[in-house]
Amino acid sequence: MVRLMRSLSYARRGVTLIELLVALMLLLIVIAIGAIAARRTLSIQARAAMLDSRASAISDGLLTLARHASGSDPRSNDIRSVRDTAIDIVHTIGATSVCRAIADTVFISAANDSLPWTTVLPRAVTADDRLRFWNDRQRRWIERGVSAVATASGACGDSASFPGRASQRLILSDTINEIRPGSLVRVLQRERWSLVRGGDGAWALSMSTWDAARSAFNTPQPLIAPLAAPSAAGGAGFSVRAISATGAVLADSALANTRSSIATLRAPRHARYGVVAESVQINVGAH
Repeated sequence: MVRLMRSLSYARRGVTLIELLVALMLLLIVIAIGAIAARRTLSIQARAAMLDSRASAISDGLLTLARHASGSDPRSNDIRSVRDTAIDIVHTIGATSVCRAIADTVFISAANDSLPWTTVLPRAVTADDRLRFWNDRQRRWIERGVSAVATASGACGDSASFPGRASQRLILSDTINEIRPGSLVRVLQRERWSLVRGGDGAWALSMSTWDAARSAFNTPQPLIAPLAAPSAAGGAGFSVRAISATGAVLADSALANTRSSIATLRAPRHARYGVVAESVQINVGAH
């Protein structure tokens, strides 16, 4: 009888306070370990996402610069200046054909025209551009500036074109001889790519175009940000140099001998993750 009552007493006792506290402590430890692991996983994912984003932006910026600079001809003065954090180039934006030529005036098909002449211009020609005409007889390019631009209806028309198709009438900086209908025209845009600090304090790879009327570059437009500052310990956010065929770094007075232009973009040091993006560089000049 006594043994039976002891068994009932033990059955009624249940979980003690100490056992409950121990169980809660173990549960909290498991939750804490899980939270630390989850936080670490999220941090790794955030770092990887930021690294991928920065690397992608840097790659896109360099590829754009490479596309603009790859067609530059140093012998034609297409590379105007190369400094530590800036490069001035003349970029071929597209090509079209001459419809008519009279002394210092030429007619070309407009940017949205495709008949009868071949046209791959992304925009209309402006007075800030320069033109290069191919001379078949002399087998060379002849360059001229643009003094004035006007529209001309039907100037490029023939039986293959639509009535009233628009074209452009360009008055050149000088007369040009031996340019016939069908002659190829390259439209050139002068650009400056540089490391510029924006209003938010961030450094960015920026591009500005030439304003012929003011003989100066327009306000730089930021393309890739943020980048490292010019005085950063790991190097400037954008740096460039012109290289000769022998591998020597060229001064502005010898840029006609440029074999390649090496540009480098660097992301800034992140406040939390430190240096998370390696320097990326690419050959952006003529080969």
